[in-house]
Amino acid sequence: MMFAYSPTRRREAAAAMNATDTWSGTPVLVPVSAPALELSAPAARTNGSSGRLIGEIDLAATPPAVRLARSYVRELVGQHFGAQRSRLGDLELLTSEAMTNAVVHGRPRADGTVMLAVLHIDRFVRVEITDGGPPPGRPGGADEPAPPEGRSLALLKALAADFGTHRGPHATAVFWFGLAVEEGWRLP
Repeated sequence: MMFAYSPTRRREAAAAMNATDTWSGTPVLVPVSAPALELSAPAARTNGSSGRLIGEIDLAATPPAVRLARSYVRELVGQHFGAQRSRLGDLELLTSEAMTNAVVHGRPRADGTVMLAVLHIDRFVRVEITDGGPPPGRPGGADEPAPPEGRSLALLKALAADFGTHRGPHATAVFWFGLAVEEGWRLP
């Protein structure tokens, strides 16, 4: 059995958080059927990525969102693949870096949140973070999302199978990275 975050509870939790709040409750997990792995199955998402959605969550665009995102991804991927926490270190580290970049250098979406989505694509886990795009007046223009820089870029190059950015709907920016499913992880 797989669990997914309840969209209704997700909206309620996001509404309950503001810029000065930390997480005020615990995620509500509801059982859902495991995704099919057929390559010919229609994509679960319409934003340009292919694969099956494992879960997604909206988090207030505040620093506490980094810790929450890391915990959410660790638990979700651990449940989906049966992976132990000790084997999820790279995934947690890259999630922290990507969320920090979105919270510090991006803008929240119109509702004040950043969305984190986790997908299963063939033998990869893909994490997507959608924010409101670059702040107005960012050097280099607002046509493309800002690529990661500094430490984040070095970590992505060293640990991720692939990463990139693209424009999402409503002028949002989507940053994504993918990690190979490690040997010993149970494929659903």
